[in-house]
Amino acid sequence: MNALKTKWSLEDENTLIELVEKYESKGKSKQEAFEMVANIINRTKTACASRYRKLSKDQFREINKPKEVSKLNMLINPPSLNIEMVIQFLMNFEQNNQASKENIQLKERVVKLKIENENLNKQIVNLKTLIQKKQNVLLNLTE
Repeated sequence: MNALKTKWSLEDENTLIELVEKYESKGKSKQEAFEMVANIINRTKTACASRYRKLSKDQFREINKPKEVSKLNMLINPPSLNIEMVIQFLMNFEQNNQASKENIQLKERVVKLKIENENLNKQIVNLKTLIQKKQNVLLNLTE
């Protein structure tokens, strides 16, 4: 079911960490999280657990490093962005931008329709007045 993989991508590692943290925050076990992540990234539950432990140890070491080394490491290896987060941001930005354009166009159309409505109402009043005058003329002619 789960294919054998050797190299972990940064995306797979981020997925692993994020989902384990989410599961733990909801009071669920790491084992449940490992099982879910294994299905998502096509790895075994054991591989996920092992990688999570390694990442946790690496993070512990990083936290306990002298601050100068950590700052130097940040300059050399700046934190990478999660590609899914960037894609989601861009999609949301495009949707919001498109919605804003549509909103502006709709507002302009509403203004135009209100003006057209006022003009049509004026025409109706004028036509009613004209009809009334013609009816009066016809009544005067028949009398």
